[in-house]
Amino acid sequence: MPFLTDIDPRAEVKGSRDPLGLVPVWAAFGRKVVGNLSTVSDSVRGYTTLLLGYHLAREVNERAREDGEGTLEPFIRFEQLAGYCRLRFLKDGDFRGVEKARQRLEESARVPLSAEPGYQILASQKTYGLWGLYSVPGRDSGLLDRREALLTPAAEEFVERNYLAALERRGFPGGQALVEVLRSRRRDVDLDGGQGKLGEALAGLFKPKFSEAERAFYTHHLVHGGDEDRTGGLQKQLAALLAALPWDEGFGRESLREVLRRARKEGLDALAEALDRIDRLEAVIAPAGYAFGFLLARSGQEPGAVAREIAQSWGRRVPGVEAGRFAELGAEIEAAYGREGAGARWVEVARGFTEGRYEEALRHLVDLNAEVMLARNGSAPWVRLTKGRLEVRYLDESGALPAAEDLPHLWRNTYFLNSLHRVVATLGGG
Repeated sequence: MPFLTDIDPRAEVKGSRDPLGLVPVWAAFGRKVVGNLSTVSDSVRGYTTLLLGYHLAREVNERAREDGEGTLEPFIRFEQLAGYCRLRFLKDGDFRGVEKARQRLEESARVPLSAEPGYQILASQKTYGLWGLYSVPGRDSGLLDRREALLTPAAEEFVERNYLAALERRGFPGGQALVEVLRSRRRDVDLDGGQGKLGEALAGLFKPKFSEAERAFYTHHLVHGGDEDRTGGLQKQLAALLAALPWDEGFGRESLREVLRRARKEGLDALAEALDRIDRLEAVIAPAGYAFGFLLARSGQEPGAVAREIAQSWGRRVPGVEAGRFAELGAEIEAAYGREGAGARWVEVARGFTEGRYEEALRHLVDLNAEVMLARNGSAPWVRLTKGRLEVRYLDESGALPAAEDLPHLWRNTYFLNSLHRVVATLGGG
């Protein structure tokens, strides 16, 4: 089914629940303006680890092909080492697996490097570490080769000119000392002893202040989308507007509207239209997500009774929803689902929200969930109507509704904008 094969692997972390099939929808709208990043690949220094890890893993493989290890195992060991060094020498805990790394460093400065499960700093570094979460964005940013586990020529040159050169200045030419450490399938490194100077030199590559070369490289590849920018220049325009936002605040619905206002003011019509479509979509799917969660906490009740509860909380209509303008998004929504009728069903949900016909909107959400689960893997829906009452199969005890005044400001789906905003803020501008 297109619903399955076309879903953007960069949209959500593996295992995320999506009972209404919304991930491919908001991802499709978000990809119009952010073509390379995922929801979780927003750490610039994470990409530094990615680049060094791929380079060093290749070096390890070239020296030990007879061992039968691939690129993954030495990459995992380097991810561990980089995390330990950042925490030990920079007091920097902004990396995946920091809790396990901190626990081990508190026990001893002598820490293990191994791809074996018991030594990993995450439940699965392959899935939840940089290999699983940053490799695809890395390819889409022009950092990694699309066919092999290798850096692109541009990324390889950058690593050599900047990071390997910095290591050489510290007395570790070509990073060969790191290669020797990573060659062992299981090795303890003493960051207060024998490997202390090497660890400190490695940590120096992760300092929060970026060099001009780093800033230019990461801006081109991460902020602007690289040589193969899939947004036709919209991402670069967007990044410039994001750079004007406060850097110490998160990105939310009001941020979206501020960027939209500035895009219109500067005559960036294509960008403004794409952002406006995101705003219109979120106005419906965000409250719909809450309404569906509310249903899951109302097993045994009639849909009409649940609708009356929602009306008491939200009023006669959902503020901020314009069914007529939302209907213009129907074709794009249907294309994202890859299934006939999905767009029309969402238009009916929007119409129900606009006109205060909450029961009709709820029934459409119940039917949508059944269609999504059937298309996904043939499983049963989370909730269905049995003899006129809700039969909930996936109970949600926390199905609270947001206040009516909060509805126009909901921001449940990030459209990759939060990630781009953080990268822009980290680098100090677009």
